[in-house]
Amino acid sequence: MPGTVIAGGGSKAFRLPKGRALKLTNTHGTQTVDMWALRDRDPSEYLSVEHTRRMLFNLFPQVGQPLFSNRRTPLLQLEADSAPGKHDMLLACCDKWLYQHYGCAPGHPNCRDNFVAALFEIGIDSLQVPNPVNLWMNVPVTGDSKLALEPPISRAGDFVVLRALEDGVVVFSACPMDISPVNGGKTPRPVMCEILPD
Repeated sequence: MPGTVIAGGGSKAFRLPKGRALKLTNTHGTQTVDMWALRDRDPSEYLSVEHTRRMLFNLFPQVGQPLFSNRRTPLLQLEADSAPGKHDMLLACCDKWLYQHYGCAPGHPNCRDNFVAALFEIGIDSLQVPNPVNLWMNVPVTGDSKLALEPPISRAGDFVVLRALEDGVVVFSACPMDISPVNGGKTPRPVMCEILPD
């Protein structure tokens, strides 16, 4: 299957059968991508960063570890990661209220709306927006438990490979953030998603 470009600031949902894997490439290296996963037949079961942290006793996902649902089902496995450890599972996705807080005009693109739109495009009407795994988002935790927003350390061409452990849907939003440094202080850039052959 040829790769799909996800425009900077845009989103896309992919159906991923159990056992299949996809590769997401950070084409320019500076782009944060919000990622969600749902059970295909029951979208009320979704990837939960809260439950994943509890099951793994890790703040951040590591290669070889599963990502768990809100019912503690392993949904995805992080099979490969060329920039390991620099993904965030602490912060909520950007939304219209965050951009209002930043003083932006109404209608600023945001990951919350991107999630809903991407699912609607494939026939899923979601009323809840779980917290995402923020791929390549650099949120260091200091010794006094403070958080920071830093530019990504990912390089052009860095990638992750995620394998479905259940029939599911994976949603990616190439984060539209252009205020804080989470996209390197740059205009949001496109990324590439490829469903890998069996």
